[in-house]
Amino acid sequence: MKQKYLFLLLSALLVLFVALLYADFQQQSENENPKNQILLRKLGDELLRSSKDSTSKVLPIQKIAANEFHIAFENQLAITPDTLVAIVQRNLNQSSFSKNYAVQVIACSTKKVVYGFVHSAHAKETVIPCLGRKLAVGCYTIALQFIPQKTILSRYKTMLISGIVLVLLVLLFRIGYKKKTRTIPKSATGETLQIGKYDFHYEQHIVYYDGLKIPLTVKESKLLYIFFTSPNVIIDRNELQKEVWENEGVIVTRSLDMFISKLRKKLDKDPSVRIVNSHGVGYKLEVG
Repeated sequence: MKQKYLFLLLSALLVLFVALLYADFQQQSENENPKNQILLRKLGDELLRSSKDSTSKVLPIQKIAANEFHIAFENQLAITPDTLVAIVQRNLNQSSFSKNYAVQVIACSTKKVVYGFVHSAHAKETVIPCLGRKLAVGCYTIALQFIPQKTILSRYKTMLISGIVLVLLVLLFRIGYKKKTRTIPKSATGETLQIGKYDFHYEQHIVYYDGLKIPLTVKESKLLYIFFTSPNVIIDRNELQKEVWENEGVIVTRSLDMFISKLRKKLDKDPSVRIVNSHGVGYKLEVG
């Protein structure tokens, strides 16, 4: 995949990730919506009235966490699960809270949950137990915990983060690989480079052996210079092809083998200098 397409893919993934973060932020903002807060107080008021109490107060709504609220009361009250479920559903259906939530009735004295139910946007996942059983009059706190759409937002955020990390790793690898390209330094173009008993003149595309002039093609010179920079080290075929043919678009695999074969013949006068094939991997220049 070309580097520009990787950048485009990374940009698209980042945009999607920001969109999901914004959706999360919107959900958190909705929890602060004044209408939602009023509906929670209204919910508490209706519970008091269902317990025949029209004078005592609903205490200030407590925000325990980003998605959790507690409703407490001034006086004791009686709670019937059927009535609690109906009042909660009626009020929360008018809110912009998540439609996935858990409701717990907590006894003030013991801090234990004496009743609870779970409501889901998917009816099959709603769990409402113990209907028809009235709780004794007592001091209770109603805890409401709104459950984010984990199956959508969290899962996609995890996938997007994985995708972003993967693309970044590929980009870093490609950039790092690119940095390793063997550009010919200016000092090399005018110098005589010693390879065994050969004198290599890169700029002139010539090697000399004991006064004998051996002309090289441009690509042969590039190949020989790459080998010169890493003597006795296997150089990957793909790297050789990229270095020599990178500006020519289409790379023919057999071209590399052909040029290596020609270069071998031109360097056959010094037995201490050999270009050795590592099958399926690449080539190395052995200098004894």
